[in-house]
Amino acid sequence: MDQLTPAPDLCSTEADAWTTYNDGTEKPLLKVELPYEIVRRAAAFHEAGHAVVAAAYGAHITVTGVIDVPAEGVEWSLTGRTGVDGPPIPFWRFAAQCAAGERAQARYLKSEGLWSADSEAACAHHDDFEYTAASFENGGHVLTRDGDLPDDAPSGMSWTTACRMADLMLSMLWPQVEAVAAGIDAHGLLTGDQAADLAGATNPPPYTGGTD
Repeated sequence: MDQLTPAPDLCSTEADAWTTYNDGTEKPLLKVELPYEIVRRAAAFHEAGHAVVAAAYGAHITVTGVIDVPAEGVEWSLTGRTGVDGPPIPFWRFAAQCAAGERAQARYLKSEGLWSADSEAACAHHDDFEYTAASFENGGHVLTRDGDLPDDAPSGMSWTTACRMADLMLSMLWPQVEAVAAGIDAHGLLTGDQAADLAGATNPPPYTGGTD
C-alpha cells in the first residue's frame, strides 16, 4: 500500500463537486461524537463499499476516496465520493450498490464496538437513498424506505431490501472492502485502478455503449 502512486489532486471545480449532493445542493455539516480518525476510517469503508460492489457488478471505477473539507467554526470536517462509469444494470443491483456504502460503514463501526445512535445517524446521513429514489423514478420504478410498494407502482423495491442485498454482497467481498478502505484511509484518494489493485481484482473497462 505504501508503494501506491498518489492519485491526482482535485482541482477546485472537482473539489466543489465533492461538497454537494447529487442534486447540487450543499452538503450540511453533521456533528458526530467520534474522533477524526474513526470518522475518516468509517467514511473510507463507506466509499470502499460503493466501489467494490459496483465493480463486482461490472462498473468502471473512476475515483474513490475521502477528502478533508475546511469548514468555518469546526476543528475538522470531511466528505467522500465514489465515481463510477458502467453499463446499465438491473435496478435492484443498482440499489444494492448504492446501499453498500452505509452498510459497509455500519459493519465497520459495529465490528469496532462503536455502534450507537450517533454513529447510526451518521451512517444514514447520506444522499444515497435520495439519489437511488430519483434514479428509480427516472426509470419508471419506485423506491420506498420500507414496506410494500404502492398498489399503482409498476415495479420497484424498498431501501430495506436494497440494504439486505448489499449486506449479502459485502459478506462475500468483505476482505476486498477492507483492503480498499485501508488504502483510502491511508491516501485519501484512489483511482479506480488503484482500488482494484488493492482488492486483487481488475477495474472493469469504461462503458462505451449507449444508454437504456
